Amino acid sequence: MSVETVKTWFKVVTELHLQHHQYTSDRIYKMDESGLGVGDSQSTRSLINIREKSSWKVISGRQEWITAIECVSAGGTALPPLIMFKAQHTNTGWIPTRTPRDWRFSTSNSGWTSDSHAYEWLTTDFEPLTRPADPTHYRLLIMDGHGSHITANVMSHCMKPATDLLILPPHTSHMLQPLDVSVFAPLKRALAAETSAVSRLDYGRIQRVEWTEMSIRSREKAFTSSTIISGWRMTGLEPLSPIAVLEKLVVPPASQPLPACTPGKPSSLDTSLLQSSPPEGTELRQANALFKSQIWRARDVPSPAKRCAERMTRALGTTHSELVTIRNELAEHRELLQTCENYRNGKRVKLKGQFVFSTQEVLETAREAEARGRVQKRS
Repeated sequence: MSVETVKTWFKVVTELHLQHHQYTSDRIYKMDESGLGVGDSQSTRSLINIREKSSWKVISGRQEWITAIECVSAGGTALPPLIMFKAQHTNTGWIPTRTPRDWRFSTSNSGWTSDSHAYEWLTTDFEPLTRPADPTHYRLLIMDGHGSHITANVMSHCMKPATDLLILPPHTSHMLQPLDVSVFAPLKRALAAETSAVSRLDYGRIQRVEWTEMSIRSREKAFTSSTIISGWRMTGLEPLSPIAVLEKLVVPPASQPLPACTPGKPSSLDTSLLQSSPPEGTELRQANALFKSQIWRARDVPSPAKRCAERMTRALGTTHSELVTIRNELAEHRELLQTCENYRNGKRVKLKGQFVFSTQEVLETAREAEARGRVQKRS
């Protein structure tokens, strides 16, 4: 994610705030979906008997994905979720009796949202629940660029009511999306803890009605007003503060032109080090010492840069020593491989009649074998 992308994003948000409509925190919303794995458990620590050869933790394992469409406001409130199961039709047996009355459920063949689900959520959930009492007051709805979210039906619907639709830049949700920044992680941790508790009692398959009950409890823990408001603040959207995101990005230092050297007066650092590869050890140490002394004598170089230069020269010396060692080992290995290659390509004969041979006898036998080979080639 580039700095320019973030600056452009906040420029658009600021223009909407200042030039078009003064949004209050209860009229700014962020919608997103999250896949929740049924059976994902929590990493835990356990006390075990060290005398046992092996110890096991029984978990259910991921069984399926269930998708939840969530929407939160900058004022710290959350709209009821839309839960989506992978099925043809919704089964009432998946919905426990204590489920909040305003929760909505749906199904899809894949378990993920489609174009129709996003439009259904917009028209049946978002629109009636967030409609301002004053029709001249506008709402700001922020979505990501998911294909199922940004459809012709969604955009045309937002044009009719007093709704401004804003699309997040791609690959920025980890820093600009309040739900991803502060809400979804606590929700998934709470669900994993619920799964671990259930698995300790029964490691069989988790039923959907059980998962819904676990989801209700987990959502109560994760979707708190303070957590939601924290996400908006960390993304710089409410209160509007681009610096909250920009200061987290690494900005490359601006390149500065090097001062020109006076002809005829070579620098004292201009040694044969620049013409040798790899540089000779003594020569490198001398150049490093000269470089550090000139850096420390310079008055316009800040102290952190001087310390960094000292660490860099030390690292360069260490790397050079390792490089020389590796090159020597490589040369030895190449020599060994060449020797083995010569052995493989040389003539090999069985020496019969004797158990011990002198070097001269071996060489004479090899020469005789080579001579016989040349004769056979000619014939």
